[in-house]
Amino acid sequence: MCAVAGAAVVSQASINKLIHNIMQTEEIKISVFNGNTIENAVYVLSRGKNTGKVLSQPCPNCYAISIPQASTSEVKAVANILFVSGKLKPFLHGSVIEFVTVENYRKLFLQLWRILSPEKVEQTAKQLSALDLYQLKIQQQLKTISQLRTAIAFAALE
Repeated sequence: MCAVAGAAVVSQASINKLIHNIMQTEEIKISVFNGNTIENAVYVLSRGKNTGKVLSQPCPNCYAISIPQASTSEVKAVANILFVSGKLKPFLHGSVIEFVTVENYRKLFLQLWRILSPEKVEQTAKQLSALDLYQLKIQQQLKTISQLRTAIAFAALE
């Protein structure tokens, strides 16, 4: 279904993208984590080797991205895209422990949020979620292999 605006034809996907960009950008707040857990938030590491990595739990060195409940997976996906793509690297400061300022992170995150279509973000969120589950499965297998190696080594001592 298309809406006609003057002589131009605007698709429903374009309307959805416009609503996504305007409405939700204003609802996204990115701040330094102050120790108080926020109900609807995504946490990203603010310093260290993995600056920008999405965290499952908040830590003292992280930023909190507070969002509406419905957008959690999309915000995680955009934060993951920002981290994995390496777009933060030019903005890292510090000679010993690298970090990104909250202003730079906010600017880059919101810029990426506006550029990506909701469909692309949703697709990426699903793909990253599937990869995370697969990675967990492999990590569990590696742990089992490590335990088996230890058991074999101890068995040789008996």
